[in-house]
Amino acid sequence: MNAELVQAQKAIQNAREALRDGNRGAARRWAEQAAKLAPQLEDPWLILASVASPRASVALIEKALQINPESPRAHKGMQWALKRLQEVPSEQKKLDETTKQVEVAKRSAPPKKSKRSIVYPALLLVLGCAVLLLAALTAINYPVLASILASTTQPVEVEHPKVWARVEIAKPAQASDPAPILIEAEPAQLPATPTSQPTLEPTAVPPTSTSEPVPTTIPEETSTPAGSLVMEIIENTPVPTAGPTDANVPAKPQDPPVGNGVRWIEVNLTEQRVYAWEGDVLLNSFLVSTGTWATPTVTGTFKIWHKTPLQAMSGPGYYLPNVPFVMYFFEDYGFHGTYWHNNFGTPMSHGCVNLTIPDSEWLYNWASYGTTVKVHY
Repeated sequence: MNAELVQAQKAIQNAREALRDGNRGAARRWAEQAAKLAPQLEDPWLILASVASPRASVALIEKALQINPESPRAHKGMQWALKRLQEVPSEQKKLDETTKQVEVAKRSAPPKKSKRSIVYPALLLVLGCAVLLLAALTAINYPVLASILASTTQPVEVEHPKVWARVEIAKPAQASDPAPILIEAEPAQLPATPTSQPTLEPTAVPPTSTSEPVPTTIPEETSTPAGSLVMEIIENTPVPTAGPTDANVPAKPQDPPVGNGVRWIEVNLTEQRVYAWEGDVLLNSFLVSTGTWATPTVTGTFKIWHKTPLQAMSGPGYYLPNVPFVMYFFEDYGFHGTYWHNNFGTPMSHGCVNLTIPDSEWLYNWASYGTTVKVHY
């Protein structure tokens, strides 16, 4: 591998990291450098298409298809670029409608007030203040007006005459009758409560009249004294030994498959599936969502280097708290549970492998540090 190809691969990696950080300008510069160093690679042209205008994106993806006509990422990118190109007229139409609305609003807006309409009220206010000041000076110079003003401003005190009258207050009369004498009455003696309650004998209930008399049976006298308990031993009820004869009884579930070697994980980007292997025995498989064509999932053979049951993930334009069952296998690429979409089977991520929460929990508990991960198309 020559030095230019190595530098181009490094520039492509830097461009993808800039895309994940939302720095489109840096991503464009790194992709242009990679295209100059290795124009035979499709990745620089795909990255340039993701940050270009709709019409330029189509031309750049066509160049990537000329290099690799069987590339699934280039075909998906072409679908995305054509969809953007179709949405351009509608956006221009919305812009024209907005411009028309602004022009109509300007025409229907009332005319601005001139400066003359503000000057006249100010002159009237100054004139009114001058009249009030002149009236105050005139009142001070003329005593008659001053007395009138003083009489109107000072409150007038009115004296009320004090009126005195002699009042005869009658004393309370003494009662001639002596006060009644209260005599305490002794409480009546209640009969003593008997210490023992009389036993009520049960009364026989007359039998209900029916068409035929009901014969009564008199129990035989036994030697058991009254008030004691009698325990009778009853033989166990026989249990049928024959099993069920129903042919629809479900069969016993089979045991899960058991592997014959080391555990490893396969990620098939074309099928959008993850396979859990133990040796050459498949134990489980899951439908997933990997990286899009602009931010694809890395390919190669790796090992799980970090696991965490819960963490927050953030990037340009998104913040995802409490992401469950995270396992990293290369830098910041990893497996994790997903609760913000249910579109599994379609590339949706920025490079990670999205699983449902139950599937991610199974894989998290099954895999361990150092488990091999093989990613391919």
